[in-house]
Amino acid sequence: MKPEKAALRKALRSRRKALGGFPRFQAIRRLEDRLERLTRGLSITSVAAYCAFDGEPELDGWLKRHRGQVWLPRVLPDHRLAFHHADPQTACSRRRLPRTNRFGIIESADPRQRGINSLDALLIPLVGFDAHGNRLGMGAGFYDRALAQRSCRRPLAIGVAFGCQEVDSLPVDPWDQPLDYIVTDTGLIDARRPPVSD
Repeated sequence: MKPEKAALRKALRSRRKALGGFPRFQAIRRLEDRLERLTRGLSITSVAAYCAFDGEPELDGWLKRHRGQVWLPRVLPDHRLAFHHADPQTACSRRRLPRTNRFGIIESADPRQRGINSLDALLIPLVGFDAHGNRLGMGAGFYDRALAQRSCRRPLAIGVAFGCQEVDSLPVDPWDQPLDYIVTDTGLIDARRPPVSD
């Protein structure tokens, strides 16, 4: 792990966790509204979501309103991700979905599974991001490996974060997979278009 990325990851995780109480509730509502407009506008139905961990934005409200299929990532022993079906109404409920992985992250116990290339989009929690679509994750490389498997039918990679996690630029490694969109409480970035400079 590069020292620059490790230090940045630590600082941005602290920033993400510091957002709490009513400001966090408001930020999540704004983020979910933007995510709903984006997914409806792009006609996204089959989506891989996530269950919040380590201060990530919770998407419970968006999941309950989503009219399509929801799939949750499951971490396999070889560090790949498999995507398992989840009920949008109870996807991230610890009471209804008690399965957690070795990191303490909720996973679906449903045996039904889909490959990444059969999904319309992946919602990817971010530690940090920049306006160019570069992302900083937790450091294990799960999503980078999953996105590297893409074939001709490519799912959209949609990063999800709070606006306070944005930085001017991120260090990028050759294996890092860029995002198509980034949805936050403060705005929407279409990373497929180059940022406009003043």
